Amino acid sequence: MARRELKGKVQTVLGLIAPEELGITLPHEHLICDATTWFYEPEEASERRLVRHPVSLEILWWLRYHPFQNWDDLQILDEKVIIDEVLIYKALGGKSIVELTVRGLYPDPPAVARISRITGVNIIMGTAYYVEQSYPATKVDMDAKSEEEIAEEFITDIIEGFGHTGIRAGIIGEIGCSWPLADNEKKVLRAGAHAQKATGAAINVHPGQNEMAAMECIKVLDKAGADLSRVIVSHIDRAVREPKNRLELAKTGCTLEYDLFGREGYYPTRFRVLDIPNDAQRINELKELADNGFQNQLLISQDNYTKSSLCRYGGWGYGHILRDVVPVMKIKGLSQELIDAMLIENPKRLLTFV
Repeated sequence: MARRELKGKVQTVLGLIAPEELGITLPHEHLICDATTWFYEPEEASERRLVRHPVSLEILWWLRYHPFQNWDDLQILDEKVIIDEVLIYKALGGKSIVELTVRGLYPDPPAVARISRITGVNIIMGTAYYVEQSYPATKVDMDAKSEEEIAEEFITDIIEGFGHTGIRAGIIGEIGCSWPLADNEKKVLRAGAHAQKATGAAINVHPGQNEMAAMECIKVLDKAGADLSRVIVSHIDRAVREPKNRLELAKTGCTLEYDLFGREGYYPTRFRVLDIPNDAQRINELKELADNGFQNQLLISQDNYTKSSLCRYGGWGYGHILRDVVPVMKIKGLSQELIDAMLIENPKRLLTFV
């Protein structure tokens, strides 16, 4: 496939579609994913018994405030469960999902393609490397790879497909970044910029755990020649908490993605002391950004990557935004135009190859 065939189209795991076919789109989710790279043992003896406990309602109270400490919770691997979950989203009006499970999180393109066929939901898959601590899962020596080689991998995933599957990526990302940025992560960011120039794809970035991490990623991409108007910064609702920093980030032209809808509470102090906004606060921040002229640079999603986030296990599921959040947005005075921009128009623009 040549780049000219991609231009003006969206590439799903089942092939090219017209942008108008996307409809309501979740731009940052995980369908089949192993996030055990984040796992760490609790220190308290009484809680270590819960580390290997299967996810169930019995321990849901503990899981919600102990992220990354249950092995089973960090794995969503059952296609049948995910098919049911995606169908809930579809029944609420959802049409498309971006699956950002990339190298380091054990991506499974054939499984994702099967989920798309059975549910009838468009699924766009990303290509990237996740954070440096996940590199052992890729079984490659990242120190030995050049940014040109990494860029070629991303280009191949988009133009030819993942391995011998024939299933092609439709976006670059989520590119995993830590804080401080590791040299290899900078290399992957630069490779993403090169691959963007070669294919016309958008880029999605996972910033590290620091208030300035998102801007640092943008600086690396900008210096490498990336088109910042086609760069999405994920996890704004945990990564950029100062209003002035959100505005400065938006002024670069990148898109700000609030993708932790459904999550409340705080991150463990192992990562940093951090208050996570609730959904009402997320809505307030989105309205503030839109009121400042950035309506066309906003995306919303849920970033479901754990069992406990799924309806089957007592979570909010992929349908949470449509079922629970949009009604509150309307009560809070967000216009239908703004809601449509975040759910339909902005994803459509970014997922269309240029």
